[in-house]
Amino acid sequence: MNRHERGLEFKVGAFVFVGLAMLGALVVQFGRLGEGLRTYYPLTVRFNDASGLLKGSDVLLAGAKIGKVSGGPRMVREGQGVDVPLKIYDYIKVPEGSKFTVGSSGLLGDRFVNVTMPAGQPKAFLAPNTYINGARETGIDDLTREGGALVTDLRGTVQKIDVAAARLNQDTLSSENMENLKSSMEHLNEATGALAESSKKLDGVIDKADSTMESAKKSADNLQNAIADTRKLLRTAREGKGLLAEVLNNQALANDLRALVSNLRAHGILFYRDSAAKIDANPRQQSIQRPKAERR
Repeated sequence: MNRHERGLEFKVGAFVFVGLAMLGALVVQFGRLGEGLRTYYPLTVRFNDASGLLKGSDVLLAGAKIGKVSGGPRMVREGQGVDVPLKIYDYIKVPEGSKFTVGSSGLLGDRFVNVTMPAGQPKAFLAPNTYINGARETGIDDLTREGGALVTDLRGTVQKIDVAAARLNQDTLSSENMENLKSSMEHLNEATGALAESSKKLDGVIDKADSTMESAKKSADNLQNAIADTRKLLRTAREGKGLLAEVLNNQALANDLRALVSNLRAHGILFYRDSAAKIDANPRQQSIQRPKAERR
């Protein structure tokens, strides 16, 4: 074997060795052997419902893997829920007040434990073997259960609606009630027509009332004018102007006018004579004679 053949064999051997080394590194990094070489500290999270969470599920912090579920959920004797043991990488410090939830990658993805850190600068960190109360995010299973309950409630509601509709058809919408309703509608139409006719008559009455009010207003205006004229006449009489003032102020003229009217009523125009003057003279003479007799 010459040097050329030996050099070729050395190169092939070196290439195979490097390949095996890289393969071993990949196995250690991504296989169970690599996980076994890491160091962890334990935490226990109590969930009310941890369905879908299995041993070996990832523990993620802001999307990065910081540990795994070390065992399946265990029932809690003293209360409701289950305990889920976790193994966290020893170089990862989880702040106190962090929120542990059961999440899923999509609606149909695998379950995992998601850790959400509190806001602000952390002041303390969780110690090993700490018990934490966790929560559960809504996934496809929860939606399915809620959807089933909703469908059950919906069926019950639909049945109640069917029963109510049947009772409505039997009781309210029976043939007798429909006839009564039809009769009521006819009576309502008749009443509406009568009301329309009454409205027309009422319009005529209102028009007549308006005309009557206008006539009354005119009469009142005429009465006011007459009162005004009478006031003017009386004012003129008081001032002593005209025939009326003369009659009111001159007693002799008033007596003569009274006697003229009395003679006209007693004898008329053709047989007129002055009998009123004689009647007035007799009482005067009697009044004169009475004082004389009284003197004697």
